[in-house]
Amino acid sequence: MVKAIDLAFGKKHIPCFAHTLNLVAQNSMQQCTELRSLITKVKDIVTWFKQSNIASNELRKATQKKTKLIQEFATKEVSADKYCTSSKVIPLIHCLLLKIKPLKLEESLAKELQSVILKEVDKRMGVIERVTSLAIATILDPRFKKMHFRDPIACSSAVAKVKEFMKATIQNEVVESDSSDHSDKPEDNFSLWEDHHKLVHKSWKTAKSDDPISDELSIYLRSLVGRLNENPLEIWNDLKIQLPKLHTIAYKYLTMMATSAPSERLFSKAAQIVNQQRNRLKGTAIPGQPATEVESKPLASIKFQISA
Repeated sequence: MVKAIDLAFGKKHIPCFAHTLNLVAQNSMQQCTELRSLITKVKDIVTWFKQSNIASNELRKATQKKTKLIQEFATKEVSADKYCTSSKVIPLIHCLLLKIKPLKLEESLAKELQSVILKEVDKRMGVIERVTSLAIATILDPRFKKMHFRDPIACSSAVAKVKEFMKATIQNEVVESDSSDHSDKPEDNFSLWEDHHKLVHKSWKTAKSDDPISDELSIYLRSLVGRLNENPLEIWNDLKIQLPKLHTIAYKYLTMMATSAPSERLFSKAAQIVNQQRNRLKGTAIPGQPATEVESKPLASIKFQISA
């Protein structure tokens, strides 16, 4: 898995967004002394209610249809494995700051916590827009594009990087077409206009390598933003014919995972199925794999279907 990432994107380390967000929350709570004592009291209350069935029943009756548990929304958004998550990191951080910064709080504890959270977010995620892979994924997501960038230099750098990738793709295509043309055509006789034809061909290659880049990128960036509940890969599938160069780059960067949670879940699930106590497990007992199929294939090519 590490080798595949190195081949596709180079030796670049992208930190797990879920773990980084968890560090922001933990360190923020650790720095607030009053909050730590409050959390201790809340834990004691929760322990007491768990130990008493009568008290827990009374609590359910008192809070029925009046309260709702707050889920870890940001972590849930980027920890899935059935939709794009890499392009959501920068927009989620931006939206998180837009929610926290404008809060007008009166309690000293709340103000202290707000200040500490903003410092932790800036410390750990302040330069997230300069992570090239995440910036490109955000720009090439039709739902976000350049809307959530706070740093214009980081945004322009990501756009310039996309242009470089597109130019490299076009140059490779031109080189391939040139090699095929030279292999097919026989050697011509001497011509005084031979150098002229070379200059025309060179200018044609330059125009071909520049115009499609600006055209495709400008068409994409000026188009309407997609709806948040749409799948960006399906949107790009519809744009494949109109924007073929951008389509290839978008598929490469949008399929990155923002967190290590999906792979951790997969390995944990696999360890529960084939563990040390079940090391003689036959193929018929592994979900989705007949015994003959498992025995006839090499281990590297076996794909286990693990139900969620």
